[in-house]
Amino acid sequence: MSELSEQRQPDAQVVSAPTDQPSLSLYAILLLVAFALIGSAFAMQAKPDWPGLMLNLAAGLVGSVVVLVFVDQRLRAKELAALRRLPVRTRQILLALVFPTNRVSLRYVRRLLVALGPLIDLKIERSQFIELEANARTGFVLRAGPGEGKTTWTQMVARSLASRYLLCEDGGRIPILFPLARWMPERRLEDALYDNFVVYTRCWRWIFDRLLHTGLIVVLLDGYEELWRAELPLEEEVKRLRRVYPRVAWTLTATDEYPDPTDFGKVVTLSPPTAEERAAIRMRIRRELDEAIIC
Repeated sequence: MSELSEQRQPDAQVVSAPTDQPSLSLYAILLLVAFALIGSAFAMQAKPDWPGLMLNLAAGLVGSVVVLVFVDQRLRAKELAALRRLPVRTRQILLALVFPTNRVSLRYVRRLLVALGPLIDLKIERSQFIELEANARTGFVLRAGPGEGKTTWTQMVARSLASRYLLCEDGGRIPILFPLARWMPERRLEDALYDNFVVYTRCWRWIFDRLLHTGLIVVLLDGYEELWRAELPLEEEVKRLRRVYPRVAWTLTATDEYPDPTDFGKVVTLSPPTAEERAAIRMRIRRELDEAIIC
């Protein structure tokens, strides 16, 4: 696909998490304040002016919550889903308080999601991307031509798996997205993965090693063609790490001009973009170029 950009796509950069909109926590705080004012009013009945004032303030707060929830349509499907997930999220928070692996993994996926957002919010999700997500949970090789969406897929599947994990949904995983172009010859593969992990959160090495034993880690290795330039021992390293960490799922992206790597499971070929997808990609690239010129 010669007309599409073949430049290396940028890695995810750690940025500050955006401030979320008011949700159930805000309503709960407002109601607690209202109940506190009501309780204080009943406790101060002997003093003439304060009870009425506090009851008026409490009534105003309760009315504000009602306006936020019903009139301003704040109680959306997102809030109802949060209520349904409350028991699981509570268990997740309690586990994070007790176990450092849970605490580190939650912090990592939150920051990874923030970093991935600017990279893929404007990209085109091809029709074949969604059905490939299940393969990433067990590991496979994704083959495609240059510029046909391999890196974009790894970023999108990483966001999907991390979002599911953070929301305690089925199929959630902790993705480690690692561009093989960043693997230095003097580093073992697990050391390079650890270096990539701690970019997003502080983590002792023993905690990282324990995470690799949990069965929740999905490693997404992007750019098999890079190894042919540096002659790095990927297959030997992965074979060794499979013995040490048998529950890690390994996925590799590769162009179709190199031989298939061994010990990565099945090989899936990403079909070329359709005419509609090509048109959408061209439009997105043109818009990015226009924005760059304006800036």
